Amino acid sequence: MGFTVTVIYDNETLDESLATDWGFAAVVKDSRGAMLLFDTGADGDILEGNMRLLNIDPQGIETVVLSHWHWDHAGGLSTILERSPQATFFVPPGQQHGLSPQRTTVVSKAPLQIAPGVYSTGTLRGIEQALVLTDEKGTFIITGCAHPGVPAILSAASTLGRPYGLLGGLHGFAQLDMLDNLDYVYPCHCTQRRLEILRRFPGKAKPCGAGLTIQL
Repeated sequence: MGFTVTVIYDNETLDESLATDWGFAAVVKDSRGAMLLFDTGADGDILEGNMRLLNIDPQGIETVVLSHWHWDHAGGLSTILERSPQATFFVPPGQQHGLSPQRTTVVSKAPLQIAPGVYSTGTLRGIEQALVLTDEKGTFIITGCAHPGVPAILSAASTLGRPYGLLGGLHGFAQLDMLDNLDYVYPCHCTQRRLEILRRFPGKAKPCGAGLTIQL
């Protein structure tokens, strides 16, 4: 199973036509064409505008995964509820009462398979879930803010295969030697040591921003 990951909402941009804002969202498209949205950014208008510029039709989104309920990851949820009428939602415990009872919603407390080759770590430490993409190389992990800690997320993902890539917000993560065994690192959004990671791992660590597209 191959995947294309596109960052559509971030504090930075790699495409000056796209809006920037504090928050994060990414679209994962598999080789069958199925689309998954991971997080919704802070503002639905910015989310929808960037999707339009990236030629991503929200009506084609089949699955929405929220890493956690903080406003900068769930703020665009109402827009997606309106624009993606067929989507199934995978959310951590907490505020799922805000979702329409008519929508299919799964509360991701424990690790689970979301789609072929796509897994949730489950809600780690009761805070946040991460997305795990699996292929012949191992596992590629997408985080929201990594509040449970990168070590806990890597450990959870390693049950599905060797972690080889990491993309997303890493918050205050400081144990940078844990990145030595990864092939790719894309520090996004709230990563406090983003510049240090980019300097320490030249070639392996790459800039993140709205418009970034990765082929797995």
